Order: sequence, then C-alpha cells, then structure tokens
Amino acid sequence: MILLTIITFIAVLGVLVLVHELGHFLTALKFKIGVDEFGIGFPPRLLSKVRNGIRYSVNLLPLGGFVKIRGEDGENASDPDSFASRPVWQRIIVIIAGVGMNILTGWLILVILFSTGAPVELDDSIQPKYIREKQVVVTELLKDSPADKAGIKPGDKLVSIDGLLVESVEHIQDTVNKRAGMDTELEYSRDRENTVVTLAPEHIEDSGTDRAVMGVTLSEVGKVRLPVYKAFIFGTRATYSYLQQITDAFGGIFKDLIRGAGVNEQIGGPVAIVVRTNDVLDLGLPYILIFAAVLSFNLAILNILPFPALDGGRLVFLVVEAIRRKPSRQEIEAWFHRIGFALLMLFIIFITYRDITRFGGRIWSALIR
Repeated sequence: MILLTIITFIAVLGVLVLVHELGHFLTALKFKIGVDEFGIGFPPRLLSKVRNGIRYSVNLLPLGGFVKIRGEDGENASDPDSFASRPVWQRIIVIIAGVGMNILTGWLILVILFSTGAPVELDDSIQPKYIREKQVVVTELLKDSPADKAGIKPGDKLVSIDGLLVESVEHIQDTVNKRAGMDTELEYSRDRENTVVTLAPEHIEDSGTDRAVMGVTLSEVGKVRLPVYKAFIFGTRATYSYLQQITDAFGGIFKDLIRGAGVNEQIGGPVAIVVRTNDVLDLGLPYILIFAAVLSFNLAILNILPFPALDGGRLVFLVVEAIRRKPSRQEIEAWFHRIGFALLMLFIIFITYRDITRFGGRIWSALIR
C-alpha cells in the first residue's frame, strides 16, 4: 500500500502542477513569446531535446513541471520575443492561464465522471433513470449516541436493518422509530467489509414529536450516469459550487488571521494530502478523480491570491503597471517575490509540522497498509 499511496500522490499532484504550467506555456506560444524550456518534473535533467528553439526536458523529480518564459522576470525588455516587452493585457492572460487550466481540468474531470458514473448525494434534480447503486450513507454522527457506541462512523454504508435490505433513508427512519429501547441489528459496509452490530434506538421528543433515533444523519448516495449534454450542465454546476466553497474557506482563513485566531486546524499541507490520498484509494477510482478535481480547484484559487511569488502577486504588479502606464522597478518586484516565496516556505513547514502532530499514527498507517 505504501508504494501505491506514494505513486498516486505524486501522480495526482504532479499532473495538476504540470497542467498549470502548460497553461502558461500554451498562451506564451499563442502570443509568440519566447519560451526557453518546458520541463516535465524538476531538475536534474534526464532527457532533453531542442525543437523550434524550445528545450523540452524530462527531469528526475516527478512533482509536476515548469516553463521558462523569456523575460518573465523583466529582463530583455527590448527583445520583441520577451515577455517583458509585451502589452500588459497579453502578460495578464499568460499569467492567469495557469489558473484557468486548473479550473478547466477540474471541470473536465467532473464532466467525464458525470457521463461515466459519478458518486453523488442524490436529490430531486436527478431523475431516477440515471441513478445506479443507490446506498444510504452515514454523513454525521452524534457523540455518545447508540450508533456512536456501536462503532458506526461517518462514511459507513448501511446494508440492512433487522435482516431487511435498506431501501431508503425513510425506510431506516420508519424502522428505527418503531424500535425505541429495543435491540436492533444493523449491518454496514466499511472498506468493502460488512459488519453487523446491535444497538437500541433512543426515544426523544423533538418539536413536540415523539420518535426514536440512532444518532446519525443519513444521505442517499448513488452512482449517477448522465447523457453528455446533462453531464456538461451538472459538471459546470459542481465546478461553480466547489469554487465558491473553496473561496469562502480561504476568506474564512484570512478573517481568522486578521482577528488573531490563528490558522484553522482543517488547513493541511503535503502530509495531509498524502493521508487524504490514502483515504480515497480505499473508495475507488471515481473518488480519486473527485479528489483530483477538488485539489485542482484549490490550486487555482491558491495561485490567484494576491500574494508575492504566486500568480496573483504577479498579477497585482501588472495591474499597477497598467494604471501607472509604466513598469515597476524590476529590483523591487524581484525582492517582493523572494520575500513572498520565503514566507510561503515557512508556512508550508509550519503546516507540515502541524499535520504530523495532528494526524499522528494515521501518517504511518497510511503508508504501511
């Protein structure tokens, strides 16, 4: 399992970084801006070939790739092929193309999933004829509830209750409601293994209604396969939803920092990605692809942030140049990006350390299983 987890992690992150750089590369070619090298992976070089003045290389470290655009740091401004010599609007397009490619990649993954079979939470917008393998899944768990004491966890798929196959959320609720205080057999599936437990639903009064509960929130999840035109629609909706959620999450991070609340515990770095990669490996290829799409959206939003050393930071300098109608001093911009890069590295080190302390034994188990 260790080899598969590492390979999957490198492959997913590497492809998404490479796609990002490919966006810069293709737009630079479109505007006939000079490109010195496009590399797969990071040096030292293993193989390289020069074609039409561009060096294409395959490198030893397989974490994505890079593109060297002539004059991207402001040098050779008098060279007509230089990035620095081009109009601001062309340079802006080249800068944001990496972000655009990440969004496009995530959207394309979702469209392909919806057209071939995507695991999603079901609602009335999805016609039953497009649904396969419908399951009832535990999404939330109340602490110290009958289900919690029986060992149920979020993500478990309910198979049967008192020997009857689970048909729907309503089926579970109706059965549980009749068995307050009575031993009830519940079969669930986790990591492709079925387990049977016994629990006694508890009687509660909720808004004047007497009912029995296990202490779980349930959702119906199914594999949805749509016609191509509907897959485009649903993929676009899902892309918008993910981007909105990720943007809101980053906004919450900055609000917490401004208030002095520190960095949210849910934020993770490379170690967290390894652990999450291991988690989705257990669920199968569709979940790995969803994970890749969401990670691609995260990379897009992260890179467009107006922070030095990121694409968004470079974009800020281009906007300022457009307003002032003259370029910023190259030395000042270079120092801003160096400082920003150093701060990013310190932040990654901090997040990595916190991930190690937060995940504890899960890091080791993710690698040795």
